[in-house]
Amino acid sequence: MRIRYLPVVVILLVCSACSVKVAPIATATGTINAEDQSLTEVRNGIAMTVRLDELNVSPYQLVDNITSFHVTIDNQTENPVSFPSQAFLLKDGNGRQYRSITPERVREIVSKDTVYLIPYPYVGYYYLEDQAMVTNADTFSSSMPFYAEYHPQDIFTRALTEQPILKTSKASGVVYFIADLERESYAELLIFSGGDAIGEPLATFPFAIAK
Repeated sequence: MRIRYLPVVVILLVCSACSVKVAPIATATGTINAEDQSLTEVRNGIAMTVRLDELNVSPYQLVDNITSFHVTIDNQTENPVSFPSQAFLLKDGNGRQYRSITPERVREIVSKDTVYLIPYPYVGYYYLEDQAMVTNADTFSSSMPFYAEYHPQDIFTRALTEQPILKTSKASGVVYFIADLERESYAELLIFSGGDAIGEPLATFPFAIAK
């Protein structure tokens, strides 16, 4: 029987995003909700409400940081409207732009970057070999190691629908971006009509970022 002695490691997770405050900036046509720090703009009978969801989607620091915004589309018209993920664009204070990514891509990134971490409160593995040995020994244990794979439904069910929003109907959900806004002082979310981020945006949602 082979015995492996593994070093005891203490990992301190520091939440730098906890001290960061993100607040909407007033616009000439927008309405700010001070309670949830959201901004609403109405264009052509469509009310769009945006607020920050999470600066860091994963509870661990990833190679590719993922930021999410919560978006509500209230279609007050008599026709269906569509706002797929390609209709959203994020810009930071330095003019860098970030296209949104799909929930499938979010899960892929989070799963890849957290496989070597020891998550809390779950028990992790120092080596993939150890993980495989334990998994094979326990037929009832899951092969899904960490955050994104323990709760993959959260990433998908919270995402804004890609389907058309019917007339006089409302849809809410999260839009994801590969972006690190913690070092920025400004960001804006742009929403485009026509299903792609081309031309002038339908509405712009500015946010101030402060520590």
